[in-house]
Amino acid sequence: MNIKYLKKMSVLGGFILLLFLPIHLSGDVHPQGGVETYMGANNLFLFTPWVGMRIGLSSSSSLLFKYYSHNIRFDFMNEEGKETRRKARLSNFTAVFYTQKWNHDFYSACSYFLGTDSYQAVALDAGTELRLSDWLSAVTGIYYLNEKSVLWYPDEETRRISIYSLKGGVKVKIIKGLYLFPKFNFYVNSEDVRARSYHIGLQVNPLEPIYLSLSYYRYTESARYKFSGNYFHVGLNFYY
Repeated sequence: MNIKYLKKMSVLGGFILLLFLPIHLSGDVHPQGGVETYMGANNLFLFTPWVGMRIGLSSSSSLLFKYYSHNIRFDFMNEEGKETRRKARLSNFTAVFYTQKWNHDFYSACSYFLGTDSYQAVALDAGTELRLSDWLSAVTGIYYLNEKSVLWYPDEETRRISIYSLKGGVKVKIIKGLYLFPKFNFYVNSEDVRARSYHIGLQVNPLEPIYLSLSYYRYTESARYKFSGNYFHVGLNFYY
């Protein structure tokens, strides 16, 4: 049997074990899930169903395990100068620690990716939300991704690239169950490509535990093969 296939299955099996083992250890276990969709430049279409489990550790802390299936399609220009359709699928296994203290929400997350053409990546993510009033919060965080892939440059050799990101913004409560999210992100990678994005989003909570998200992104970058452009996001998720 293929060794790479065995490695993928062992990672998946270990994640599933971690996902369901806490059910036997704690009565405070809650399912989560949903679907996220992104559309934008270069006819990009990203469809991501996901499932997860939240384990309550205390009245103010939780541990989350999530599995995302990223299905990606976009156009790129090949070596012959012809526009070609690229399709890929990534599996994303994520663990998140979340806690609330001193009028803050804190989180830290670690993710591992496997996918098409031996794609591999590790991501670290951390951030905080400071509640300034009943209707306004400040949000900030950092993100790191290290990937080994040919995903974005299919005609070239495998690259290992690190991406560093700083993010921030605010969360505004308009009325009960309706929130506005203006945010920004700054990026730089190990090849000295710099990028930024501006984001405005709405989150609607029509009925617990259902959340509907609608977002617009404006993304610009300095790479020679650019994904600069406008992006739209729709998400339908449930959180217990």
